[in-house]
Order: sequence, then C-alpha cells, then structure tokens
Amino acid sequence: MGVVLVTGASGFLGGSLCQTLSQTWKVHGTHWTHPLVHPRVIGHRLNLTDAPAVLQLWQDCQPDAVIHTAAQANANVCEQQPEVTDALNVIVAGQLAQCCAEANIPFLFMSTDLVFGGDHPPYAETDPADPLSHYGRQKAIAEAQILATYPRATICRLPLLYGLASPTGQGFLQGFLAKLRAGQPSSLFTDEFRTPVTVMDAAMGVQLALERHVEGVWHLGGPERISRYDFGRQIAQAFGLSYATIQPSLRAAVSMPAPRPRDVS
Repeated sequence: MGVVLVTGASGFLGGSLCQTLSQTWKVHGTHWTHPLVHPRVIGHRLNLTDAPAVLQLWQDCQPDAVIHTAAQANANVCEQQPEVTDALNVIVAGQLAQCCAEANIPFLFMSTDLVFGGDHPPYAETDPADPLSHYGRQKAIAEAQILATYPRATICRLPLLYGLASPTGQGFLQGFLAKLRAGQPSSLFTDEFRTPVTVMDAAMGVQLALERHVEGVWHLGGPERISRYDFGRQIAQAFGLSYATIQPSLRAAVSMPAPRPRDVS
C-alpha cells in the first residue's frame, strides 16, 4: 500500500478523493479551515503557504504520490484579492511540483475548465488556454509552470462538480436544494454552458489517472453540455421539487467581480 498526500482533503473534491483512495492507499490529508473527519485518513492542519511546514510534513509522511486539490476556488475572491490568492493557487502548486520532480513521484494538479475563454467550444486538451478571470489565469499559469518543472506531472481540468456533500465539504447542490425546498427564488443563466460531473465520478477519474500513471493534460468533463438554467430544472425534477421559483437570466444582467465564460464544455 503506497502513501498518497492529498491537499485540501476536507474540501468537496478532496473529501471524495480520500473516500475512494483510502480503500487501497495510505492517505495523508491536509486541511486548514475545516478539520478533516475521516476514519481512514491521517489528517494534518497545515498552511500550505508555509514552506518550512510543508517540508516538515513531506519528511514525516514520505509520500509516493501527491494530489493537489487545495485552492481558493471562488473566482470573485480571486478577482478581488489577486496577490493573496496567487500564493496558494500558483506559488504553492509550483513548489509541490518541484518536490515531486525531485522525488520522481506522481503529481496530480486539479485545474479547471475556466482556463478557457468560452468562445470556441468544445475544448480539447490541446486547445490553448485563454482565461477571462484571474482565477482562470492563476490555474493556467500554474499548469504551465508545473509542466515546465515536471513534464511527467498530470493536470486534471475539472468542470462544475455536483453530488453528495462530504462531512466537511459541499458543492453548489446543497445550497440550491435548500432554496428550492424553502420556495426561495433562484436566478440561473440560460446563456452559460458547462459539462457538469458528479464529484465521485471526478474522484474516480483522478484515481484512474494516478494509478495508470497518465501524464500531461486531461479533461474530466461530464457527458452532457447543458446550460445552468436547464441543469437547475433537471435537478429540481430529479428531487421531485417544483422549479417554478427558478428564473431564467442572462450573464450580462448580473454584475459580478469575475467575468464568466459563455461555454467551456
């Protein structure tokens, strides 16, 4: 049984990864804001921007592979606090890639479909990145730095994730269902398209990438291109809820700090 280090282990994807990997790996997981709750995962509260602390953890757990899921993934926060979020989203990723290169072990970096501008879908792994938001630029810069440092690294570009919450992390689904059940209005875009995937399917895809030793850039999108609005209606139907409170809207009608791409399927 090898040792895998998962950063952001208490997050939405990180929690699902710990659940799947712990069946066959010895898992060490880092957390910061939310304590890690998993009986088969060795948790470490760690500020990943503290380089000496990261080095100490590395020496303590001696990983055979690293999966880097930790990030500030709120695009609006990244747009408003670029220098603060660069530290985690760019610098830490490069440092971990360097450690894995020196140890000659797998490094899997979780990126995003938001590295694309949304004007030329559908996107293949070979298409150039052209992000609109600072978060998308952070991920694109990190990708390039990682592959320059460690060409054997694996970049997993993830789409919109949904599914059951972990004990410490949840996606948009839980909040959206709560609003539907309370009869509160939700405004969803009819002109923004994604290829969503369940968080457990994404975790299984990452595990496959790890255990099959794939390298380079991989897209882990779901099977269907769908608008935010239609996706919301399908969720309501699946849970037997009324979608009368789901209102169609356009991106241009909503002011947000971070620009959003039209279609990154």
